[in-house]
Amino acid sequence: MNLNQITITPVFPVWLILLLFSLGMAAVVLQYWFIRKRLGRARALAISLLRFFAFFFLISFALNPSRVEKKEYKVPTSLAVLIDVSQSMNHAGSGEKVSRIDEAKALLLQEPGSLLNALTQGYDVRLYSLGESLRSIEAKDLSGLKAEGKRGDMNEALERLRGKDAFAILLSDGNLKWEDGVAKDLSILVLPAGNPKDYRDVLIKSVKAPAIAFRGREVPIDITVKSYGYTGVALPAVLKEGNKVLAVKNGRILENPAEVALSLSFTPEKIGQYTLQVSVPTQAGESLLSNNSVSFSIKAIRDKIRVLMISGNPSMNYRFMRTALMNDPSIDLLSFVILRTPTDILNVPLQEQSLIPFPVETLFTRELNSFDLLILDNLPSHLYINPNYLNNIREFVRGGGGFAMIGGPNLLDGGRYARTSLGEILPIQVAGKDDYRRDALYEVRLSRAGLTHPMTQLSQNEAENLNLWKEMPALDGINLLDPKSYKNVLMESADGTSRPILTVGDYGKGRVLVLATDSSWKWYMGMVGKGKGNWAYLRLMERMVRWLTKDPSLDPVQIEFPENRAGLKQELEVRVKVKGEGSSQDLKTAVSFSVSNPDGVKIGSQLKGSGPSGEYVGSFLPDKEGAYRVKVEIPGGSFEESIIVPGPLGDLDASPDHEKLKRIAASTGGKFLSQKEDLLKEIEAYGKGQNRISEERHIPLWGMVYTLVLILFLLGTEWYLRRKWGMV
Repeated sequence: MNLNQITITPVFPVWLILLLFSLGMAAVVLQYWFIRKRLGRARALAISLLRFFAFFFLISFALNPSRVEKKEYKVPTSLAVLIDVSQSMNHAGSGEKVSRIDEAKALLLQEPGSLLNALTQGYDVRLYSLGESLRSIEAKDLSGLKAEGKRGDMNEALERLRGKDAFAILLSDGNLKWEDGVAKDLSILVLPAGNPKDYRDVLIKSVKAPAIAFRGREVPIDITVKSYGYTGVALPAVLKEGNKVLAVKNGRILENPAEVALSLSFTPEKIGQYTLQVSVPTQAGESLLSNNSVSFSIKAIRDKIRVLMISGNPSMNYRFMRTALMNDPSIDLLSFVILRTPTDILNVPLQEQSLIPFPVETLFTRELNSFDLLILDNLPSHLYINPNYLNNIREFVRGGGGFAMIGGPNLLDGGRYARTSLGEILPIQVAGKDDYRRDALYEVRLSRAGLTHPMTQLSQNEAENLNLWKEMPALDGINLLDPKSYKNVLMESADGTSRPILTVGDYGKGRVLVLATDSSWKWYMGMVGKGKGNWAYLRLMERMVRWLTKDPSLDPVQIEFPENRAGLKQELEVRVKVKGEGSSQDLKTAVSFSVSNPDGVKIGSQLKGSGPSGEYVGSFLPDKEGAYRVKVEIPGGSFEESIIVPGPLGDLDASPDHEKLKRIAASTGGKFLSQKEDLLKEIEAYGKGQNRISEERHIPLWGMVYTLVLILFLLGTEWYLRRKWGMV
């Protein structure tokens, strides 16, 4: 036994062990001193030495001596092989007909002398696919590996492999997420795929556009176009809505690779959602065509509601309605009131008259579509408006404009609207002359439709709203009209034969309203006289304007999309709010939610309640980029909104990025290898094929059998001699 193989680990302090040893020596000496006269020196010395060695071995066990046994094992070095399976690996590799993923697989599997087989001879090889996440794979799965994932995160992959492997081999084209300058404890040997010099592509790298724009205001759209493999090429960028070209901007590519920043713009003329597309033309020899266009959406809203109001005379009705509209800061009002008719005789020269001429031609030809709402208040239009302009009013409403007619003796212009464009769009019958009555007071009441219509909901509480309308002062002048459909009557006279007072309708994309009285101003003054204030009248006028202009705040269904849009194959949530009658008990189980993909095909979706009554969360999983139509149906109608699910712009840049691969190798202390080199030789030069692992075993000497036998032998021999020599 070699003393270098003996270690001690005292179980007691060394001073205590030395003290015990000294006491043992003293006891042995005293024993020898007392028994030498009786047994003689030789026999006394023999017994004392036996006692000494027994004490020595027993006390030395307090030092806990152990024998060290060492064994050495040889194990292969652990090696991780990462194969990039992002979408860009599907594109052409170094050869025109071979994809990058096939190039990587061939490098590992191609016979004779496949690299993977050679590595498994000297290394513990672990295979991983690197896509949206790092996934362990078997060698048998390698041949069927497909490139269909998102860009892999190399930082996250190295974090997961930390401490598991000695080094790693990465086969990639460089389209990975990577944070430069972060040192890693796992060295990477990089085997590049693809050839940057052969790659040719023009793509839209980024599009910056506001999600919300104002109607009538220019909207800037900034795009960045990136190019590989082209120089001296003129490149027009085109902004389109459907097949309509909105803007074109030319850029020029001067170097390879290059990025060109272009700014396009357009002015939304109508409110609503615009589905737009930015595209650049395809160039000869492009490797990828799907990234030449990008779709996105912009929602155009009003900064203010533009209202054109024309009144036939300066009446009290005009005064109070104009005051109510001017009181609303969200309304931009342009009003005209006729102070004299063409038949009035003025003994004043024309140049000295201070009245402003009515710009009828400008308003009804060039400017009409710039307004959201047109109000004709008791206007004898035949005196001022060319009959051809009535067609312009009809087209204005058909295109989404709002149109209101306010009652009085000239509401229907003496029956002249019959068989005209206005007769077509109005929700009441137009025949014969105006039948106007001011011979009595007329109480009003809400019709069945008016009980639930958002325009007449002056109070959130149904009972309170009914009482409010019952308290409204009676009218002293109404037009006796017949509706085209009673379901469109919101308010009617409550005395004798019911006559429609407030009738609404739809025409094309627009809305129409007829208020058959010129004394609604009494709802203002009468309620003030009762001490109830003027808020009810102001609220009615406000809701009238907002309903006619399709303000979303009055819609019974609100559809809200998230600000941060989900990408492809990521669940997208939509918030749905059903207001008013829509949130009643009958409607809670009658809300229908459906989604159509860009091809118009319905896809799977679900709707579930979310907290407060009438609030829901709808969700669906977009499987392709483009415009999705979200439809919510309730018993009162259906509501639709569209949302653009864009493609992953960052993942459409498929150019091999070997510079990034070089940075990855340098940052991790690895090496960027060329496929022309002897790869196995380079790998073996970098990492040893085997590691040596030493194992040590500590065997306590006091636990050995022969040690215990020796102690028993010493003690037994001493006892035997004592007995033999008469000491026992």
